[in-house]
Amino acid sequence: MSKGKRVAFSVGFGAILLAVTLAGVEVLSSYFVPPWPARALNPRQPTPQLTLAAPFRNQPWLAEADNSWGLRDGERTIAKPPGAYRALLVGDSFVESRFTPLSLPAAVQQRVPAKDQIEAVSLGVGATDTRSYYYRIRDVALALQPDAVLLFIYAGNDFVQPGDGYSIVPRLVDESPGGGLVGMAFPRTSWLLVNRLGMADFFRSQARAPANAETVLFEAVTAPPAERVKRVVSYVKSYHYPNVPEAKLSEIFSRGDNRFIDVALPQQGPEQEYLLDWMFGTLLSWETGDWEVAKNEADAVRLMGTGQVDATFSWIEAAHRLLRARGVPMVVFLIPMGSVDPDYVEFWKPWPRAYSWNIICDMWAARLAEKIGKTDMRFVNLRPTLEGIPGTYRKMDGHWTQKGEAVVADKVAAELEALLRSRGTGPR
Repeated sequence: MSKGKRVAFSVGFGAILLAVTLAGVEVLSSYFVPPWPARALNPRQPTPQLTLAAPFRNQPWLAEADNSWGLRDGERTIAKPPGAYRALLVGDSFVESRFTPLSLPAAVQQRVPAKDQIEAVSLGVGATDTRSYYYRIRDVALALQPDAVLLFIYAGNDFVQPGDGYSIVPRLVDESPGGGLVGMAFPRTSWLLVNRLGMADFFRSQARAPANAETVLFEAVTAPPAERVKRVVSYVKSYHYPNVPEAKLSEIFSRGDNRFIDVALPQQGPEQEYLLDWMFGTLLSWETGDWEVAKNEADAVRLMGTGQVDATFSWIEAAHRLLRARGVPMVVFLIPMGSVDPDYVEFWKPWPRAYSWNIICDMWAARLAEKIGKTDMRFVNLRPTLEGIPGTYRKMDGHWTQKGEAVVADKVAAELEALLRSRGTGPR
């Protein structure tokens, strides 16, 4: 056999061996991977009940079980119920809304007349962005026979980087299996890789947190007043910023009469705030830095540019094309930062560097609203709806309070009713 033939044989044999191996792994993965559509929606394993540290179990809705798709929603069927008008709400943690008694779809469901038979289905997955929304729509939503898709874009973390705009070229592995080469041929193997290797944004945000982080931080918050800052500083030094002097950390946490810590003190009522591990990166990465930060929109444009807006818009536009080709209307809802809430703005005044992220995202959101407004997309900017209403945003995690969610749910329900009426034929 000639050298050329030997090389060709080796390459061919290697390709066959690789394909057989991957096929075997795919079969074995079926024993560890959730079934479709869960594996196409969420890189996390669906759980019958969320695992929460004891201090958090006094909030009953936080322990609400996920459905079999890994979403905060009731059980759903793939086939649309007879006579129903099925609306799919696609987004991140603002749609699943873990810190309120109801998810956003459930709150909307309460507001639409029963006679209209509207089914508001949650496709909200925390710690995902616009790119993931596209694949969630393409690979799952269309199979659910939607009558409408409501797409929620949060200004705070849904903007993708300038080089990550819509492309037909897939990645090798992606947290949305349909967005990666491996996932296209071996979806179970892809899900297992993302889950076990912590490749999704959710896992990366939790990478340095100890297993008992919730309990440790709750004990720090509820310690005697003189010890609270010291305990939090010790935690941050141990797990996040070992090289930042204790005096610097203490100064940052002590601003505003220790409000960053004291706001999480246990309280009666439904709006309990929490000090969670990921919040330290949000605060300290900015407040310990020495780079220039935005003080106004002009600064934001100069320092950050607007490439993120174009890249993000490209995924929204791609989703719109996809749905329009199948005759499914899409409504884009743009969720503003907490900077629309006067109470939120007041809370963050002691940390102007960290607050500057709001200025940047507000600028991007305004540019995105202008861009979408020039298209034929159905679009709702929620900023005017929420602007100036105090108490609509949680201060620490930046999500809606019950009041804020109620304001938005009213708006979404009205838009959904208008969408149904504009169809002219009622539920089908």
